[in-house]
Amino acid sequence: MSEINTAAFFGAVLKAVACTPNHNDDRAEYAEGVLAPVARIREFEKEVGGRPLTSAEAEQVLSWLDMVLRTKRTSREDLEHHHRQIVRAAGTELPMGVLA
Repeated sequence: MSEINTAAFFGAVLKAVACTPNHNDDRAEYAEGVLAPVARIREFEKEVGGRPLTSAEAEQVLSWLDMVLRTKRTSREDLEHHHRQIVRAAGTELPMGVLA
């Protein structure tokens, strides 16, 4: 795996969160499955700063994103769309088994 464009990666991940409609009416599930992982992503982005992500770190962020998208009850087509957008933005092939 080549080096990940960290800023673009986080930008694409957070864009996927923001642009994906929520189809889940359960407030408790939304808090646990969307708000908590998004807070983790944002905090981790601050911790990382501008340094390149490791493969394991990218996988962790993608697992949080997967939790968000699945909690929002995102369609398979939208999951695949987000996968393509994140790969394109990051500038490298990513460990995307989570979103694939």
